[in-house]
Amino acid sequence: MKKNIIIICLFSMLFFACNKLALEPKGFVGLEQYYKNESEAFQGLTGVYNPLANDSFYGRDWFFAFNIQDDLGYYDRNYTTEELFINNFSYTNPRLNNLWKNLYSGANRASIFLENVDRVTFKDNSLKEAYKGEAKFLRAYYYFILSSLWGDVPLRKEAVTSVTQESQIGPTAKTEIFDFIIKEMEEAEGMVYDAAKFQSMGRISKSAVQGILARVYLKQAGYPINKGKPAYEKALYWAQQVKLSGLHSLNPDYQAVFINLIADEYETTYRESIWEVEFKGNNIDGNQTAGYLGSYNGIYCNDGTNADTPGWCYGYLSCTLKMEDLYTMPIDAVRKNWNVAAFRYNYTAATGVRAKTNWTNAQMVYRSAGKFRREYEKSNPKARDYTPINFPVLRYSDVLLMIAEADNEFNGAPTSVGYEALDEVRRRAMPTTPLISGMGYSAFQQLVRDERARELCFEGTRKMDLVRWGIYVETMTTGRRNMVNDTRWHANKKYASFIADFTSDKHNLYPIPSSELSTNAKMKQNPLW
Repeated sequence: MKKNIIIICLFSMLFFACNKLALEPKGFVGLEQYYKNESEAFQGLTGVYNPLANDSFYGRDWFFAFNIQDDLGYYDRNYTTEELFINNFSYTNPRLNNLWKNLYSGANRASIFLENVDRVTFKDNSLKEAYKGEAKFLRAYYYFILSSLWGDVPLRKEAVTSVTQESQIGPTAKTEIFDFIIKEMEEAEGMVYDAAKFQSMGRISKSAVQGILARVYLKQAGYPINKGKPAYEKALYWAQQVKLSGLHSLNPDYQAVFINLIADEYETTYRESIWEVEFKGNNIDGNQTAGYLGSYNGIYCNDGTNADTPGWCYGYLSCTLKMEDLYTMPIDAVRKNWNVAAFRYNYTAATGVRAKTNWTNAQMVYRSAGKFRREYEKSNPKARDYTPINFPVLRYSDVLLMIAEADNEFNGAPTSVGYEALDEVRRRAMPTTPLISGMGYSAFQQLVRDERARELCFEGTRKMDLVRWGIYVETMTTGRRNMVNDTRWHANKKYASFIADFTSDKHNLYPIPSSELSTNAKMKQNPLW
């Protein structure tokens, strides 16, 4: 949604809050008093979108806590011995509980919206259908994240208005949940507007639904549902629908894709960015919709003083040697130099001097994840923590890589469809690289997996990829130990191996949070937890 309307409004706080009290607060806005006109319907839809930007989700924890445990980066702090960052946590973890509650809140808001929006008379019924399609998709998306992370979870298809209602539903099999997700998304695809209708990428368009459907089917094809070829065939179909729309292409400038996200600008010539979660301002300028992208996982900078600061960044996420080894081709320097920061900013308070300092060859694993760089941020002043950087949920390059993967998996070897899609991504980054040909199933599979890492690193998809491919545990145990034991890994950063000491099969899923177990007697803890 356009940023000037995505606000956590009073309506959302009163109407959509979980009703855990028997008495309504004075001034409570009840259902019978709401949904009287199009404006109120739009406010209701805004409430369905709001959980996406919550701190527990794309506002912070998705890229900070839930997707920092993969093979491309590591949590660069040696004092943390118990947290999600290193897979040493329990079902009482606050971040775990907060994400669970936020996702269910979003799904419930969507149900409330869908159960009440028909009371509103619209001047244009296609607008009402689009609103309903967006809400149906978002409810399905919240359940997609829930089931992907936790497996069998309660599937609440109707609005919940009390704790008693919540506790009446036990776990639903993940296969049934995915059937529901797919049904809802496929219905929504025929209801929402084309991407060309919007000048920003925060609203759910037909392309966004199609691309996420491909992602859902890829997950269904792999671990733990393992549906295989039928799901790969559907993933290929939906990803190709995005391509066939003719509305999207790759921006020739890889860096510009992210500069636009950082600078709060919308590029509609290529529309490579298909779906973004939008943020605005610095949380001190009247806009309360800023996030933490760039201040937590950007280029290290301890200058929060000078007016010309590149932007304060804690540098919590540093790159592994896997990143170095993925970019072996010199002609891939543009992506490497953008995604792997070869420098940091050091500010000395005594002198007031900020220096841009390069890491040495011996300090490869000191390098910050550089994809989201605050130097292009236009907020003034730049806040210490909060940024207006949009989170890219789905880009067209991801769609092309899904086409390549699904083509190879469904056909047992790449066809011209897979080659063409993969070449398009690679030749944007490396225009002179030869076209791919003559590869077998396994070699092409590995190339696609590596290309997803090179192209989509730090965009919140890698850990879910490793899990659905069935290689997460081995990657984070044997794979991580081998990396840290490499002579290029600096001795001061050996604590990056901590995650290998705690990761086991149980980490393919998260434990059911304590907040759910304490209120829902029908829920049981996930195996091994």
